[in-house]
Amino acid sequence: MTTEFRVWSIVLISCIGSRLLSTIYYIEDLDSLRFALSMVDYDVAKLQPHFPAYPVFCWTAKLFYVVTRRYALAFSLLGGLSTFFIILFTLKIAKIQSNTSLGKIAIFVIFANPLLWLMGNRYMPDIMGVACLLASLYFMTSQTGSRKHNPLCCTNCVGFLIAGILLGIRLSYLPLLAPALLIRLKHPERLKYIMVGTIGILVWLIPLFWITGWNTLTTVAQAQGHGHFSDFGGTVSTHPELWLRLTKIFESIWADGFGLYWRGRHLITVCTAILIGIIVIFNWQTLKKWMAEKFSGDNSILPNPIFIGCTVYLIWIFLGQNVIHKSRHVLPLLPFLASGIASACNRMTGPPINQGKGRFRYIFAWSTVTTFLLCYSYVTINIVVQHTKQTAIAQIHEYLRDKQLEQVNQLHVVSVPLITYYLAAQAVEAIYVPIQSEADLAQLDELETGLVVIGSHLSNREPKIEKTFYHNPYVNRMWPELSLFEY
Repeated sequence: MTTEFRVWSIVLISCIGSRLLSTIYYIEDLDSLRFALSMVDYDVAKLQPHFPAYPVFCWTAKLFYVVTRRYALAFSLLGGLSTFFIILFTLKIAKIQSNTSLGKIAIFVIFANPLLWLMGNRYMPDIMGVACLLASLYFMTSQTGSRKHNPLCCTNCVGFLIAGILLGIRLSYLPLLAPALLIRLKHPERLKYIMVGTIGILVWLIPLFWITGWNTLTTVAQAQGHGHFSDFGGTVSTHPELWLRLTKIFESIWADGFGLYWRGRHLITVCTAILIGIIVIFNWQTLKKWMAEKFSGDNSILPNPIFIGCTVYLIWIFLGQNVIHKSRHVLPLLPFLASGIASACNRMTGPPINQGKGRFRYIFAWSTVTTFLLCYSYVTINIVVQHTKQTAIAQIHEYLRDKQLEQVNQLHVVSVPLITYYLAAQAVEAIYVPIQSEADLAQLDELETGLVVIGSHLSNREPKIEKTFYHNPYVNRMWPELSLFEY
């Protein structure tokens, strides 16, 4: 048994074991609800899940669900496996040996990344999508194997096959992959690549059409596509505050992605931010050179397909994704940044010098890197522990479920449609009054008792009970604070 095999065995067990230990046993938001419902009844027409249907992820998760009989465990198990493959393919793309000091630091930085860990337990396909994306990038940008000796089984074909499968896991990651795909299509074997990529799409698209039906799928696709870009998708057309969008992307990477300081966060995140600043500044020139070398791809065709892909992807999420309220859209960028941070840490520690200022610098470097890794993991552990506790909307769900058992009269729950759907889908028995405009409030005048309002209080009444529910917004940005009013 080689040292590298032992390392990867430990990483695999650690990824699966840690994610299973941090499994969440509640529905934390509306998106998670739709994927949880898809385990019981996969129905795109009912938005279980919402379009683009994520068939590969849902069907894979359902296989785990059949074995474990707990959808929470199924999602965590899939998240743990995906985290392992994210680590594996990040190191392979960066040409890092796992049994070196650089490899071990890189493994730890990715393994303990707060957002990657959170998404490994979320009932969502993002983490599996990142793993699939990195696998496709690796096979399309590596020079492993030889097309001359094995023309029918080239690595590029594998990359295109995985790219086709990726579209059934996380369609929105395609912009990051597109430059590498286009570069490879310049090759004389482009028709073979297109055929293999098409097979990767058809293996999930044909069953999806068979399950859902052509008319239903196209109707849902048109409605959801139009809604995403012009109504509820959080794109630049509906939220045109450009500076806010830019700062939210930076916050998603800096604070959500790596657990660094942002206004209102714990002081230990200040320590982590200062230490990572010192590490990067001390190794800036080396870091730039290393990133250019490691992610250059096939320089004989076009340098930096991964860098170009990351740039295209940043532009895409800036314009076309809900970056204001959802930090998870930066997830595909984190493994590349994490490997850069690991390189800076490894470079800073360097070989020891036995005397004088060199020895002092060596001690300072090791102390800085060690303290950073300790603070970094401490922040992650705290975030993960908080994630096992209920979000604000989940607390309200539990509160109302208990209240309906005590209530003599039937409850009337008033809130925005997303919240009423979340509660109704989880069997909170009540009469739901979705509020979309001021005119909807007029129907509440006839209700004197058993009225529960979630969100804002009624201006013409004094509530009998007022409660506010919280969760850490760096666990989940959706509804971190919700107030409940009883009349």
